[in-house]
Order: sequence, then structure tokens, then C-alpha cells
Amino acid sequence: MNRWKLVVRPNHPLLQENVTLSRVLEWPVVVSPEGTAPRQHSDALVQSQGCKIPSGCIETLSASLSRQLTVEYDYVWFVPSGAVKDDLRHATLVALPVPGHGAGEPIGILTRVDATFSSGCQLMINAIRNQCRSER
Repeated sequence: MNRWKLVVRPNHPLLQENVTLSRVLEWPVVVSPEGTAPRQHSDALVQSQGCKIPSGCIETLSASLSRQLTVEYDYVWFVPSGAVKDDLRHATLVALPVPGHGAGEPIGILTRVDATFSSGCQLMINAIRNQCRSER
């Protein structure tokens, strides 16, 4: 599972206060476009706390644009943790301590559409899926 994060630049004013999701949404936010799986996760997180994504948000699937807006300005980026792993490790971005980040976003197993799997490969894929289901 790819955990959901709300990230900001290291000196963002939100880091100086007790952060709530409703307070976060008073700042400009970057989210994925409506109808995408990442946006559904963002909407679910926000709705779980009785809030709503602001109508003036920036909607993009571009990680580079989202990163630039977040690093250089006061934007809050709703993003799967895997997309900002290095940014968090190098403290280019900081995760806000907002409760209720949800269970995470399933990543899945990437395979070629035209691939034929050996029985060993199929057993391994099934074992991984079963393990992931048991950890939910």
C-alpha cells in the first residue's frame, strides 16, 4: 500500500501550528484531476473529516509541476508517499501531521498485457496478492 501524504515545503507556515484538515484546506492545494484513482483517495480522505476539496485547487497528474508548486510556494500537495519518498528523505518536502490519512492506495502488480506466466510466476503473484489481502 502506498500511504497518502499531505506535503509542504520545509518552512511552510502550517508547520508552525496545530494542523487540522480543515485548516490545510484554507491553503492552496494540488490534487489529481477528478475521475482519477488518486483523486478518489484525496476526496475520500477529505470527506471522511467532513471537508471538501476547494474549487480553486490545482488539478494535475504532473509530479514535476506539483513538486515545483509545493517546494517554491505555499501549496499543499495530496500525494501517494511513493511519489515523494526521496523528497521526504532529503527534507525537500515535509509531511503534515494530519490525522486520517486512510489505509493507503493499492499499487498493484504491473505486467505486460500479452505476457504468458509460468506456473511458478503465477504462484508467486497469487502469494503476493494473498499476503496483501491478509494485511488489510
